[in-house]
Amino acid sequence: MKRLIPPDDCPEEIARRLDVIQQHRALNAILGVNPDAMSQAEQHQQQRRRGEPIGPLHGVPLIVKDNIACAPMPITLGCRALASLNATSDALVIQRLRRAGAIILARANMSEFAFDVRSRSSLGGDVANPLRPSLTAGGSSGGCAAAVAAGMADGALGTDTGGSIRIPCSYTGLVGLRPAFRRSQLDGVAPLSPSKDTVGPMVHSVEDAALLHAVIHGLPPVALPVRSLKGVRFGVVTALQGEDEVQLEVWQSALHTLRRAGATLVEVSLPLLDDVSQATCLSLYEFRVAIDDWLGKQPGAPSGLTSIVDSGAYLPEFAPFLRQMLASSTLKTPLWLAGRRFQRLLRQNLCQVAEAQRIDGFVYPTVQRLPESMAKMPPGCAPELAAISGLPAITLPCGVSRIGLPVGMEMLSVQENETALMVLALACEGALDGKGQI
Repeated sequence: MKRLIPPDDCPEEIARRLDVIQQHRALNAILGVNPDAMSQAEQHQQQRRRGEPIGPLHGVPLIVKDNIACAPMPITLGCRALASLNATSDALVIQRLRRAGAIILARANMSEFAFDVRSRSSLGGDVANPLRPSLTAGGSSGGCAAAVAAGMADGALGTDTGGSIRIPCSYTGLVGLRPAFRRSQLDGVAPLSPSKDTVGPMVHSVEDAALLHAVIHGLPPVALPVRSLKGVRFGVVTALQGEDEVQLEVWQSALHTLRRAGATLVEVSLPLLDDVSQATCLSLYEFRVAIDDWLGKQPGAPSGLTSIVDSGAYLPEFAPFLRQMLASSTLKTPLWLAGRRFQRLLRQNLCQVAEAQRIDGFVYPTVQRLPESMAKMPPGCAPELAAISGLPAITLPCGVSRIGLPVGMEMLSVQENETALMVLALACEGALDGKGQI
């Protein structure tokens, strides 16, 4: 299932993908293409002809969310107030992608400022789901998901604060990895909530997720070992299954498939689930401080969030939210400290439950309801388990509903080792595709 393979003809591959972008303009997935993509492809092809060493992503086109700096292209966060802002240097993760040979093909539309679980921006409008254009692609990395699902590229790099990689991947039938929280990986990424922000891959397979994850973390890419699900114990968080009957049919079938493949499924309860809202609002307290600091380092940027709000050059529906954020001009307030304490409590709770019941990973539907329109769909608190705890999680397709929409299964690990998580995900992917090791 691996697709991120260096093409034999880099210019031909880039030209083909640019054609796909043009054909799918109505999806609003792309804010702008890299004007140097074709010349970079020619350079890559010359390297190949000269027999020079090439990286694991040599000539592979990738889409990048427009809150990740890719110099000298714009970095706008989807906001009209930042439309003229250009990145002056590459984010750390982009530097590593380029060293591995990747070509940044285009910048993806997103939920403005990465605020929402629907991708709508004042610069790019609503991102439509390529599987059914009358539906939202989810957010906030919806442009990345729509682009990959439509074939504009086979991989993208998104950001995930409260589910922004995993929700759109679930809506579009992709694999999305939220890595364990590591502040060092966020250099060059516009912030939303610095205590929860992460960067991760959005791809078609677990193998491709492992490859991109290794590259952006400066690790040598290695093949994931293939293992059986025999002896694996999954904790099924039944409180997160939701009440969407169409989705539940697929979910129960997926659980049955995992049992037949040898996995042991244990229903678990998490006592702190009802209190998750205590930390979901950390972005409300952190955004102004973080974005003001970031804007202050960008040549030609507005002077701060106040300047953006005063300009009115953003989605009107975000006005009350932005004004509320303006009131949070400092951290270490009682509410912020309570949110940070809850982060530690939730992590401890997850680890305690896993140890007590010998759980290798928790599983639950990535979202609690399938999308129904272009409107924002409440995803439930499932994506917040990883976001708040800082533990890694991955979503992968576990089936297609009777109305033709993909259903995502999220898997959360209590280990910070993403490789261990992806080995389990690969085994599940194989079982769900009917190709697993029995």
